Amino acid sequence: MANNRLHIRLDCEECCHLYLRDSFYSAAVKNISLGGALVHFHDPLPGVRVGDNCKVSLGEELTCEYICEVVRVETSNVALRFIDMGINNALSIES
Repeated sequence: MANNRLHIRLDCEECCHLYLRDSFYSAAVKNISLGGALVHFHDPLPGVRVGDNCKVSLGEELTCEYICEVVRVETSNVALRFIDMGINNALSIES
């Protein structure tokens, strides 16, 4: 089976926070690429839908913020596509 991905994925286990609709959730990045990330949650997230915009914070002190779109929702995982990869982006997320 051919790999049609545009970006190479790197496996990891980094802490992150996902900000969605005025709430934030602690999670872990399972893999990441220039195009997006797979984020794992210990508990299923209520009401997360494909197409939702959110923000994910990464880094040692969660200082790198990325604007994302939810592209896939599984029981404990959410696949995100990076929309804006600016550091410390102050853009607000509207749901």
